[in-house]
Amino acid sequence: MWLFAVHEGEVARSLPPGKSRPAYRVRGPPYSGIRSTEAPAPRAPQPPSASASREKGPPPWHAAPKLKPATRPTRRRYHAERNARARYSYEKLEKARRVVVKGKNLSAEFMQSRAPGVTGETPWEKDLTVHPLKWRRYGMPKDLPTMVDDYEFEGKRIYRFFIDPRMLFDCSLFDNMTDEEIAYFNDEKHWSGDIPKNYDHVTLENELEGEPGVYGYLVHVNRGRKEKNNPPRGRSRYKRKDGKELVWDDPRLDAPYWQECGDYMYPYFTEEEALRAFKFEKPGEYSRIYRKVYLYRLTKPINLGDVRVWLNSDRPLRKKEHGAILLDAAGTDTYGRLYVFDKSRQALLSVDELDEIEEQESWDRLTPEEQQKINDEYEYYEKLEEERRQINEKRFNALDHLFKERFNVDDPVTSLLKWAEEKAENHPDDESAGFWAEELREEIPNMSLDEKLDLLEEHVYPNDYYECEELLRSLNIVTPDETMSHLVEVMPLSQKTIEEVVAKHKYNLKQGYETKKLGFRRKAGEFHLNEEQEQYVRSKLRIPYNRRGGEGSATLFRRVYDNEWYRCLEPEQHEELNGFSWETINMEDYLAGRLLTFGDALPYGAFAPKHDRIEFLADLLKRGEIDMPTFWKRVEDSSYVSGMEQFGPDGDQSFILTKKNWRQAVDFWDTDYPEDYEWDSYDNISVFPKSLGGDSEEEYSKRLIWRTKDWEAWIDSLPDDWWAVNTASVWTAVHDFEQPALIPEMLAYHATKAN
Repeated sequence: MWLFAVHEGEVARSLPPGKSRPAYRVRGPPYSGIRSTEAPAPRAPQPPSASASREKGPPPWHAAPKLKPATRPTRRRYHAERNARARYSYEKLEKARRVVVKGKNLSAEFMQSRAPGVTGETPWEKDLTVHPLKWRRYGMPKDLPTMVDDYEFEGKRIYRFFIDPRMLFDCSLFDNMTDEEIAYFNDEKHWSGDIPKNYDHVTLENELEGEPGVYGYLVHVNRGRKEKNNPPRGRSRYKRKDGKELVWDDPRLDAPYWQECGDYMYPYFTEEEALRAFKFEKPGEYSRIYRKVYLYRLTKPINLGDVRVWLNSDRPLRKKEHGAILLDAAGTDTYGRLYVFDKSRQALLSVDELDEIEEQESWDRLTPEEQQKINDEYEYYEKLEEERRQINEKRFNALDHLFKERFNVDDPVTSLLKWAEEKAENHPDDESAGFWAEELREEIPNMSLDEKLDLLEEHVYPNDYYECEELLRSLNIVTPDETMSHLVEVMPLSQKTIEEVVAKHKYNLKQGYETKKLGFRRKAGEFHLNEEQEQYVRSKLRIPYNRRGGEGSATLFRRVYDNEWYRCLEPEQHEELNGFSWETINMEDYLAGRLLTFGDALPYGAFAPKHDRIEFLADLLKRGEIDMPTFWKRVEDSSYVSGMEQFGPDGDQSFILTKKNWRQAVDFWDTDYPEDYEWDSYDNISVFPKSLGGDSEEEYSKRLIWRTKDWEAWIDSLPDDWWAVNTASVWTAVHDFEQPALIPEMLAYHATKAN
């Protein structure tokens, strides 16, 4: 929850009385739990080989880990379903309500005497003409009560509460219900009954005889349970294996008068009766903690329903609003110690009331000019926040389209299934591959959103590391993998970090894992490292840093596809959060949904850069979000490669390929060979950007062996205004220029987070 704060907190500390900033709840993405620290570190990006210096090859699907037959998501899902079914199994119900006296199971004997021959396996009689609670097993008498308060044992009356488990809903009923029976069972009207008797409609509107201006007396008892803040239990649910859900129980449980809030009110029409009731309810010394009792004289007509709502909000009655004059009060503190009503100060005030009094006193101490200034600032920020809410409303439509079209979670999940099936087909001897493909084929259609997101985080990102990192960078975000892999080389080493590495080094020397002593010594209580020692320390940090960066990027990848929450800046945000702020953000990109701000849900190491990333601009151009002139203008005005002519329209590494400059991006394999030379599969391969490789792997493979004339013929067949993004140049710009330029921002980010 974010609370309102403005520039050094000046306005937040001084608000008009009765004015408060609204608190906004921010939905965070769902977390799948803490990942093991022993997980293998994802591979850091490496420079391409000579054969792929301008472009990387197909996705590294071959890098998938071999899985055991029982994977972690499968086990988790299996146990969740097993526990859910066990909750409503007949055996569980019978055991929970079993009555055992002196080691003897009385429940079995009692059930046999009540309905001989009826067991937990007896089929259910489902009658759609009666209330579902009247449904029972065949052979159960129609007038047999569900519950029994007492029964005999060895000639004595046993006062034990017994519920016949054969008359409780269990899996045998749920799993054999038809669609018609399920619809009847779920219908709330079949569960509703008479509303419990209550007096919320009563209004005390007549003056008492002999007491003009008095409409009654009220004793309010607060037992301190505060269960009103707990959510209602709600309706019970059971999900069948076919996906159909059954919902039952009384919907009146959601009614406010069914919640035991701990507040009770007792109206009286004479002061004598009210005082007697007050003394009876008044707590004694060390009686019960947090118990409070109030006695009010009512000088205005009052509705008891309104009183109930007010008291359930943990607020005493007020003289101004309710005409309630507090005559006496008493209560107990945390330790059960009694404290009494202070008539001089109207004691037993709530924390909110004390804060309100202090706030009013602070406000009264200000001059009229200071009060007016605070009111003006308060109105200004209220208006500003309302404008920002309207901006977010316009952004929602763009985000809806984004999640339906670009970030549909089913697309990468389907690709994962296709790859698993291809691997199983190509490796018939690999039993684990076949098992996993079969498992995915069966479970993906029935997976929830969270389960699909688990697949993205645990399998899609590690298997398609380069492609996923490219997608994250195209969102104009610095990924955790980038940040952590660079920080380990440049960040200042703290004394605590050095001490941990030195301790590990000494342990390795003692155990014989290392033989070279590096001579770590303290001077004035601190370590001062030479070049060799510093290299050693950073080398020991590289693995955990890279692992943490990979895990953070995988989490970020998961959250990109989570379509159950919107990534918007909060209207009350007045500071920079993870690189995003209302003052610096590109409003056109923000309204169009191109920027996923994530709020404070960005994993460690991820933040928004100060300038546009070239992958972000290239992606906007490819998807038609911006045109060519706009692309070149933004590259020059706001990108990290501004002013670099080699990437410009006429540069030898231009970001855009046209029919005029495409040759400089392709290395033809037959350049130095005669025309009659026969192609050799080992040596003769063309190198070209990914954007020129076609739409499929098959087409990409064919173009690897094209001759120069084949390329020329294909280019000539294209329209004169044809263009393509030079992905090889984009890769060079990102890794050779952008990432080094981002290191100061990474250091600043790390320093802020570390503090």
